[in-house]
Amino acid sequence: MSYLSFSSRWANYLTDKARLSPEKEIVLTYVIEVLVINLFNVFISLMVGMLLGVFPGTVAGLFTMALFRHTAGGAHSNSPLRCGVITIAVFPLIALLAEFLSTIKQPYVDILSFLAVLTGVVAILLLAPVDSPAAPIISPSRKKKLKILSLIFMLLLAVILIAQRQSSWAFARQIQLSIVFSIIWASFLLSKQGHQMFLLIDKMHLRKLVKGGE
Repeated sequence: MSYLSFSSRWANYLTDKARLSPEKEIVLTYVIEVLVINLFNVFISLMVGMLLGVFPGTVAGLFTMALFRHTAGGAHSNSPLRCGVITIAVFPLIALLAEFLSTIKQPYVDILSFLAVLTGVVAILLLAPVDSPAAPIISPSRKKKLKILSLIFMLLLAVILIAQRQSSWAFARQIQLSIVFSIIWASFLLSKQGHQMFLLIDKMHLRKLVKGGE
């Protein structure tokens, strides 16, 4: 995996100061790049959501994904920048879809909520945690801990869904549906199909680089 120049420089500086091994420098470079790019992605996604008039739903979607990703993991591109573009595109669109469907009757929303939580729980039980080649999860005890934390976070999301159902706030339905669709999206990224999608995206980018170099 190639890294951006700023993350390599920062990691090299911190490695020299802390006298870390070259292997830890690689991990540190990865962490710095992902952290900075993710913060930038969140900011841009929120700005896009605000411009589209679906800021609350975008916040709810990003919050849901953050809880899910932190413990359950999931598929991603080998380029944080491509992951960022997908994040910026997906969550405002999820919020737009949630706003569009916010006029449907409550029983249908309840069914969607139940199916989303069920999908999330099954995906976590069968697949989580999904690590990355740059930061593999080796310890069995850590894997078990992450799976348990993922289930706890899913329970938290279920409680939030129930609370939004009872709420009279104007954006409650939009937030509820944004959480629902974000859970489904996050569950998809745990699956084999989610990994294949990102693999296809990375291969398409590689083909463009090869053609551009001819």
